[in-house]
Amino acid sequence: MAIQNVIIPLLVVAGVTLLGSSFGLQYIVGDSIWSIPPTNNFYTNWSSSYTFRTGDTLYFDFDSPFYNLIEVSRGELESCTANQPYKAFMEGPATLPLMQKGVFYFMCNVSNYCALGLKVSVTVEQNSPNLAPNSQA
Repeated sequence: MAIQNVIIPLLVVAGVTLLGSSFGLQYIVGDSIWSIPPTNNFYTNWSSSYTFRTGDTLYFDFDSPFYNLIEVSRGELESCTANQPYKAFMEGPATLPLMQKGVFYFMCNVSNYCALGLKVSVTVEQNSPNLAPNSQA
């Protein structure tokens, strides 16, 4: 009986620790729908107000065919072109898991929407197993 009293709490603590480091937060991009923003730097301001970590997810809420989501290089984001996209999501909504650290670039290539500010870059940091799930959202 004494062993059960020790092992069960240890298993619970281990499980909670693993869950905490495996699952992150889900962010609704722009805290609203993915659409033409009120200002050109709206999504830049939004993404810079959060710390994204591996294990988090981005949720882009948009209506097809009026909007789409294209993952592109930094150069293509800056020029609002999507000639060599990494990924394309033509039907919304789209949920993207952030599986590795780095900077990721997303835009909409419908009409001139990217030039109107419908683009965002997201910097993802490595989630440390010693950290609790991200608490900034």
